[in-house]
Amino acid sequence: MDLNNTTTPPAEQDLAQTPWWFVKAVENWQGSKFTLDVCANAATAKCEAYYSLDEMGLNSLVLPWSTNNWCNPPYSNVMPWVQKARKEAKLGNRSVLLIPDKPEVACCRAAWTLANAVYHMPFRLNFLRPDGSQFTDKDGKKQGPKFPVWLCVFDSPEITGRPFVDYVDLRLYIDGSDNNGGRAK
Repeated sequence: MDLNNTTTPPAEQDLAQTPWWFVKAVENWQGSKFTLDVCANAATAKCEAYYSLDEMGLNSLVLPWSTNNWCNPPYSNVMPWVQKARKEAKLGNRSVLLIPDKPEVACCRAAWTLANAVYHMPFRLNFLRPDGSQFTDKDGKKQGPKFPVWLCVFDSPEITGRPFVDYVDLRLYIDGSDNNGGRAK
């Protein structure tokens, strides 16, 4: 996937991690904790249970997933994760994928037709380096992504061809409150 001429070092491009505050906000918003991080390593895992191909040889694209899964897939190859999340939904498992919101890219169009719900956000999420530090530009200033991301939820065996679509401001769920100011639930 073209990541808009990223300045992220190639060795880190597929290892950028989701900030903890964001995952906790998603859990607060959905009202349940994730039980498995299906694409992580020890430093980036957002659940106690996680699959890591690099560190543990656990290929989550062939292993069964849990009942409530978190996935921030490698953005260089999102499509297999979208397809696996759809298969897991048919088995009754819920998966939330954080993927680039780039409708011109095939994996995003596939997610649009295979997901049960898609949530856009009114902000750009700043990912962290694999070691947890901030990405910075050549001048040492904090650097954010050059593209938005969306949450794709796969949680029903049925596919309608068009997902439920809404906006949610997950920053409103950081503290665990359920103020519905973020709209969708």
